[in-house]
Amino acid sequence: MADVIWTGETDGDYATATNWSTGSVPAAGDNVFFTSDYNVSVTTGLDQSGTTIANFTVDGFTGKIGSKSAYLQISLNGSVNFNGSDQVYLDIGSSAVDVSVTGSSSTTGTPGLMLLGTAIDDLSVTNGNVGLAFNPGETATVTAIKMIGGNLEIGDGCTLTSANIQGGNLTTKSTITTITIYTGSLTLDGAAAVTTLNSNGGSVAYSSTGNITTLNLSGAVDCSQSLMARTIATLAPAAGGSITYDPSVVTITTKSAPTLPIVETYTNGF
Repeated sequence: MADVIWTGETDGDYATATNWSTGSVPAAGDNVFFTSDYNVSVTTGLDQSGTTIANFTVDGFTGKIGSKSAYLQISLNGSVNFNGSDQVYLDIGSSAVDVSVTGSSSTTGTPGLMLLGTAIDDLSVTNGNVGLAFNPGETATVTAIKMIGGNLEIGDGCTLTSANIQGGNLTTKSTITTITIYTGSLTLDGAAAVTTLNSNGGSVAYSSTGNITTLNLSGAVDCSQSLMARTIATLAPAAGGSITYDPSVVTITTKSAPTLPIVETYTNGF
């Protein structure tokens, strides 16, 4: 096992040995680093999925990695730790690992980190802009999402189990089984559906065509930004909760009586 740092000394090819601090392309079990000391973009040699490294770390790197049509493909058994400031396209394949993002940006108007993976365990976003299977036709699978800050935009091809929002902004076009929001914001877009939405604080914009099976309402939910028909099967309001909706558009099948008053606003178009 070695710590191998990208230098880009020769060219932009990941597979060129002299582009690495050890004089060798990262091997099985190595820790791979992209740092602020060497900011040459990685443009070729992008399919590295046949070598299982340990950890993949981007720490202050300001170069580009990959492209929309050619992601950097890696396999690993440790974790991904990302803090970069230019466009990076990363596909971790079937690696069942955690991904932590503490910074990400780009100058293109799209998320700085574009991420793919079919078995991501935990995806944690503290800061920066992340796109998960962001582009049409892309797919990804994540067991648990934790939002502390930053922005996460999820395309429509994802399989997602849970999301915990304690800050930042999450926008999803894909269905999530369970979402719990305390602060920050959530936007349901596209055809996104939710089995259980625990709205404990923050704000929720419910604009998708997907249905919500159970909405536990202690925060603010706004359904007024879309005229598409959709259903909340069970609304369980509580103190501090508020919901804005048009009954001709949003059907609430069952509503339990709140223990204390909530704010319920009806709209009739925009």
